[in-house]
Formats: sequence, structure tokens, C-alpha cells
Amino acid sequence: MGTWWHEIGNIEIADTRATYLLLAGLALTAIYAAWGIFSQAKRTVSALVTALVVTAIAWLILEVTWKPFPDRVPFYIYACGAAAIFVLFTAVVQRGRRIALSVLAVLSLVLVYGVFNSEFKEYPTVRSLNPTPVTVAMSYEEFQQQAAKTAAPEIDGTPVGALVTVDLPATQFTHRPAVAYVPPAYFTQPELRLPVIVILAGNPGTPQQWFEAGSADSTLDEYQAQHGGVSPILISVDGTGSFTANPICVDGPKEKVQTYLAEDVPRGIKSQFRVLEDQQKWTIGGLSYGGTCALQIVTNVPDSYGTFLDFSGQREPTTGDHAKTVQEFFGGDEAAFQAVNPIKLLEQAKSSDKYRHLHGRFVVGEEDQHFKEDMKIMHAAAVAAGIRAEYVEVPGGHSFQVWRVALRESLEFAAERGGLK
Repeated sequence: MGTWWHEIGNIEIADTRATYLLLAGLALTAIYAAWGIFSQAKRTVSALVTALVVTAIAWLILEVTWKPFPDRVPFYIYACGAAAIFVLFTAVVQRGRRIALSVLAVLSLVLVYGVFNSEFKEYPTVRSLNPTPVTVAMSYEEFQQQAAKTAAPEIDGTPVGALVTVDLPATQFTHRPAVAYVPPAYFTQPELRLPVIVILAGNPGTPQQWFEAGSADSTLDEYQAQHGGVSPILISVDGTGSFTANPICVDGPKEKVQTYLAEDVPRGIKSQFRVLEDQQKWTIGGLSYGGTCALQIVTNVPDSYGTFLDFSGQREPTTGDHAKTVQEFFGGDEAAFQAVNPIKLLEQAKSSDKYRHLHGRFVVGEEDQHFKEDMKIMHAAAVAAGIRAEYVEVPGGHSFQVWRVALRESLEFAAERGGLK
């Protein structure tokens, strides 16, 4: 039974074969749904038109007008969405087969999410849908009680890290609580002062995303187990304000995101955790929007962190359109935008020592063609400005397949920058 269940857990659900199976399943559900209404011309046309119109509206909103995401959603995912809407609508308009079509409508939505997952690889295997906990989740109040015991939390008698939900107050930013990984040694060695890694999710995203799809808890658990219970404290903080918001990581007219990440977050961490005071031993990093944001922070406020991790970031902060970005956040003032644009700041710093204290890593997927070009440009600009930075490509595209590996392979680098060996 155990071996059988272990094998089930190892089944890939986001590889190429799984993608083809998901697409085939979606096609079959759409064919079955269409089969019963081909003789009902008006209903067939109605279902098709409804599916296409809803999908077109969604595409126009997400990719043309509102554009909440800096990264484009591949068009084939919209096509899959259209197929699911078609199945759903046939369940409403078709005579007969209502129960079967209702079941297929739900199945088609699951299949669409599966296709989405195969693109971004949040859940690579069956086991990842419900992973075995490697940390103990707790509120900040429970964390304080645990720390007072000078005993690490345990799972099955083994000391493990804590996953702490904590609020880091903001000057002016509507934010969600942060999630912090605190290693066992923090509890058992009260004299210890650990370095900090502040990490950001992408857009759309949540602070929990790094510990769910990003497997940061497993990565840190493996590290602390090999280093006597010691690891950096990794805190996933909010850089957007909501799941779909895109404040481009600047101090804009409504939200002061840069101030939050460069000033409020370090101050909040120091007041609520025992950490190294020297922020030059701290790291800020993130994926996609979060990677772009990390580079923005260290170039605009170079004393806030000494190290950065840019995973699949962009060439400049954006809502998807340069002119719209400048208009929305800077009142159309191009000079004001360039004054906080990392690549411009790096170009201006070529003949100075402004950034020579910084270290960084740029990590991107081998198949992530658009972002790969941006990352090469930003790496070259960083090196030209005196930053000690490396550029790394790993297998995969713009997905968690890359970002999980990026964090795992960058953890030792960040820990050493924080003074851990």
C-alpha cells in the first residue's frame, strides 16, 4: 500500500505528456457536449458565440485594457477557457443529458486549471497537491510562546522550522501579512543573530506562494538539517497588495511600495525577530514581478540590502505598456519614471562606486525567451555598474520549475553573504 501510494505521488502532472492528456481530455469533453446539440442549430450557435464572446472579453480585459499582470498569459490557455465555457453553456441550454453535462462542465474547469498549471508548474506532481508538512505553521503570538520555551517545534520528534504569519506595518501600503520561515536554531540558541532573506512572489501571487508552489519550506528545511539547525530567516512579504494588483514596486500616488520594502519591512523584521542588524548581510529577491522589484529596491535604495536575487525579472517596471505605466504612476513624466528605473540608474552609476558593495544573481529559464533577453541586458548593466553578479540559466520556462531550482541553488550564496558557512 505504501509503495503503491508513493508511486501515485510521483506521477507528473505538469510535464509535456500530462499537458497533451489534459488538452485531449478537454477536447473530448467539448466534442461530447457539442454532439448533443448539433441538431439544435440555434443552441449550437448560441453556445459557441457565448464561449467566444466571454473569452474575448476576458482577453481584452487582462491583456489590452486593465492588464493587471506584467506577464502575458499564453493565448492557448484562453482557448482552453473558451472550450470549458462552451461545455458549461451546453449544460444550460441543451435538452437532456443535464447531469452528465454538469459533471463534464466541472471536469472541464479542472482540466483548464491543469493546463494552466502545466504552463506555470505550480504543482509538478500528485504529491505536491497535498505535500507532507516539513514545518509547523503558527501565528506570531504562538511563535513568541514557542521562542520563550527555547525549544524548537517538532514533527514526529524531529526539530523543524516554524512557518510564522506576521504583520509588518507599513507607512502607506495596503498589504497582506508576511510569512516567515524561522529555523530550529533560532529557538534553541537565543544568542544567535541570523541573516534575513526577504523574498517576493510574482503577479498574480501571494506571500504564501513561495511556500506552496515555490517549496521554500522544503528548501530551507534541507539546508538547516545539513547545518545544525541553522539557516537564514526567509520572509515572504507582500509586494503587490492583492492577488491581481500591480503597483510596479514604486512609491506611487496611492501606495508607497518602495518605502515599504526598503524601510518598513526591515524595521518590522528587526522589531519582531532576533536578526543581524547589518542589512548589508541581508538579501532581497523574488520571481518575475518580484525579481524586477528586488532589483528596483537595491538600485533605488542601495543601503537597504547587500544582496539581490532576480529570478526571471523584467527590463523595467511595467503594467505591460510603457506609456500607460508612465502615465498611471508618474503623471506622464518620463523623467520621473527614468529617475527610478533600474537600468537607467545602473547606466548612470558606471563611473561611480555607488553599487560596488552589492552582490547579486540573475536566474532565468532556458526556454523563457522574452525574459531571458531582459535578464541578459540587466546582468550586463549591473556588472558594468560595478555589481558582482552572475547570470545563470536553468531548464524550464517562465514557471515554478525554474523558480524552485533558482531558490535552492541560490540559498547557499545568500547564506554565505549573510555570514553563514
